Amino acid sequence: MTTGLALPVGVDKTGGAALVSGEDNDQKLIYTALSDCDNENAFQQDIGLGGDIVFDVNDSKIRARVLRKLIAIFDDFETNHKYKLLTESIEWEESTPEGVLVLKFKYLNLETDETSSFKQFFQGAR
Repeated sequence: MTTGLALPVGVDKTGGAALVSGEDNDQKLIYTALSDCDNENAFQQDIGLGGDIVFDVNDSKIRARVLRKLIAIFDDFETNHKYKLLTESIEWEESTPEGVLVLKFKYLNLETDETSSFKQFFQGAR
């Protein structure tokens, strides 16, 4: 079972670095990989889903672009023997009248052979 730093980075009750493991670590890694790319690292600007889904019109082109990036991210995960995207489980849901869009899918943890669900909320999608 993998263990990593908790995000946001913090300290635990002993004064050491706060850690997460198991499914919590998996979810953290996936959330980080699907981030909006808003960082100052010149070598990581094209990682993640980007802000398109929040700031562009919520249409089929944007959803297709997000799905292509999602598949590419999980291709990297699979290459590194981490997670496999279960593409048949991908679905979009508009959860509120305020335009919150939810991307839901399942993935297989290749280390533990367990399937988990994931949700990504996009606030302000129009």
